[in-house]
Amino acid sequence: MKLSSETIAILKNFSLINQSIIFKPGNVIKTISPQKTVMASATVTDEFPVEAGIYNLGRFLATIGLREAPELEFGESSVTISEGDSSSSVRYADASMIISPPDKEIKIPGVDVSVDVTADQFKEVLNAAGVLGLPEVAFVGEDGVCYLKAIDSANPSADSHRIRVGETDDTFTLIIKTENLNILSGDYTVELSSKGISKFTGENVTYFIAIESKSTYSKG
Repeated sequence: MKLSSETIAILKNFSLINQSIIFKPGNVIKTISPQKTVMASATVTDEFPVEAGIYNLGRFLATIGLREAPELEFGESSVTISEGDSSSSVRYADASMIISPPDKEIKIPGVDVSVDVTADQFKEVLNAAGVLGLPEVAFVGEDGVCYLKAIDSANPSADSHRIRVGETDDTFTLIIKTENLNILSGDYTVELSSKGISKFTGENVTYFIAIESKSTYSKG
């Protein structure tokens, strides 16, 4: 099989969440961060034939990148990456060595805030967080407006940056660490629960990301 450029892009993104991954038979790829603060799932056009644990996903992708149009053959104990007379073999890791997401579907325990955020809006706020040295991004509801903000909740007098992303009747500050926002560029529907979890739904990828316990939410 050959991996599409879209699948490669998703795997590169997932390697930022967890350096290891277990491919399951089918076309759904999942990963979870070692701290279990981020889980991601993507539906791809490629079908993986067997269960295969890859301990170092970054190295696996780099090995694929050594060739222009590599063919992947998933065997019983390793995957062979080849093109012409050249081939590399990457052995599978034992599943016990890899932190992997649960098989069951995650459900948010009550959605308190739902808002659509564009790729450009995310890019602006995350870039501002980097420039201003801010460790967090927050969805903030105040005076009828929902903002996406770059903040430092530990320092109320610190610089900040915000962009309007919607309207709301509620008052809230739902905080996510910027280090947990390694998401693929794109437009997302964001659902947030005051019980500590958020869901980012994109075109073919979904992220569940932890909301910090110091967040606040008041209805109405």
